[in-house]
Amino acid sequence: MLEKLTPDEKKKQIAYRDARTSKAYDKIWQSVGKCVFCDLNTSYIINEENGIVMTVALYAYIDGHIMIIPRRHIRSVKELTPEEWETMRKFMYLAKKLIREAHKVKGMQIIQKDGIPAQSTVEHLHFHCIPFDSPDLAVWNYRKLSYTPLENVTLYKKLGPKMAKLSKRYGRKYGNN
Repeated sequence: MLEKLTPDEKKKQIAYRDARTSKAYDKIWQSVGKCVFCDLNTSYIINEENGIVMTVALYAYIDGHIMIIPRRHIRSVKELTPEEWETMRKFMYLAKKLIREAHKVKGMQIIQKDGIPAQSTVEHLHFHCIPFDSPDLAVWNYRKLSYTPLENVTLYKKLGPKMAKLSKRYGRKYGNN
């Protein structure tokens, strides 16, 4: 997947992939100076509905890490509309199924980043859907990643037909509001 990128693009993807284990991320998040979730790069978006985005994490904790983020800059789930909340729930369901299919991991942690203390400098509600296959992740031991963000989005986008089926199944199972 990296072979189609320019040398600079390859270097950037590898920097994203290795940022957690190289400790580069510690410097990055403190120096951004803007809300990165208000300006998402469409290259990394897996799906979007009703103002909610499902995207890969550029600075993933583990391979397959998905994030669910409202487009609107809000700090708390209390600010979500019923339609946005229902889409969040749907995307959590889809994330678990996509992670299982793409990365062969059956467990998933959902971490809600809600409120100023949890969101560092961002102050924008977001959920992390993190593949969970071992208790070592409960202590945030970052792993060397095998996939760049673009490689992960490619893996997930290949599952588009599967996502469409799962989306329909979700609607039948939980009802569309």
